Amino acid sequence: MDDGAERSPGGRPVIGFLGPEGTFTHQGARLLHGTTADLRADESIPAVVAGVAEGRYDFGVVPIENTVEGIVTASLDGIVFRADPVLIMREASVRITFDAYVSAAADSPPTAIGSHPHGLAQCARYVRRSGLPVEHFPSTAAAVRVAAERPGLVAIGAPGLDEAYPVRVLDRAVEDHPGAYTRFVCLGLAGGPEPPVAQAAGLTWKTTVALTPGWSRPGVLAELCTQFADRGIDIVSLASRPLPGFAGRYVFVVTVDHDRRSAGLARAIRSLMHQGIRVKHLGSYLSDHATAGVDARRALVPPPGSLGLAHLDQITQVFPGSVRAV
Repeated sequence: MDDGAERSPGGRPVIGFLGPEGTFTHQGARLLHGTTADLRADESIPAVVAGVAEGRYDFGVVPIENTVEGIVTASLDGIVFRADPVLIMREASVRITFDAYVSAAADSPPTAIGSHPHGLAQCARYVRRSGLPVEHFPSTAAAVRVAAERPGLVAIGAPGLDEAYPVRVLDRAVEDHPGAYTRFVCLGLAGGPEPPVAQAAGLTWKTTVALTPGWSRPGVLAELCTQFADRGIDIVSLASRPLPGFAGRYVFVVTVDHDRRSAGLARAIRSLMHQGIRVKHLGSYLSDHATAGVDARRALVPPPGSLGLAHLDQITQVFPGSVRAV
């Protein structure tokens, strides 16, 4: 941290996280850093990222991906588009389940329901059945904190918040998809200290890079992916983000299952750069991605209505060109 930063008593690392206390991000911060760190709640994801970049925090913890809602764009964009050398240092997964809370003093029917937008989206059926007007809050715990003071508000948040705020549980496990996980990343500065590994079992390496092609043409994404596939490198996550100020142009954020010391990964990056693709390194880090929430006995279920091998007769109805392709 810089000279103007406030140090933690005893020299413990200072960790910023999306607050207030009781959020899933708070759980992620404790999972990543245990009880040895000074955890400090901040008001937003951009504020946490800026706190790391400006040296107010040794590390920051933000959500990066949910298995239901997908990429958390505020976190990803905060890393991809900042000029500061903020890197992903670690990643950990937290099981996500939601309870609905009302004020302990509530004695009349509720008039509104609220939470963080991602929380509301993961409890859409419950929200819809309530028939109540929806309110958005900066975090799930923030909604519960407000509900404690507003008897008319139903707040959706993490389990156990009735121990932190004067609220009572109205309904438990109100999520649409049981078994969801959110992945949280620990951010730090390039060249700075490495965070301790609070959990060590089942961790594997991942590396994330942002790739910006200097052109737009058919097959450009396939060309990017081929550089990794030809070297036996598995792409475990792929996201695209619009390039600000350039309509129709995108940055591709690719996460692979190698660390930055891999010779094959170095060759792939070198080849991409020879093709004129701008590469930004976003971090090489240990993750529980390969084990958290994985159930090998569970069959893959595609989205309802997807065409599959059992519905070959439908292909010509959806893709008429397939008649000529046979």
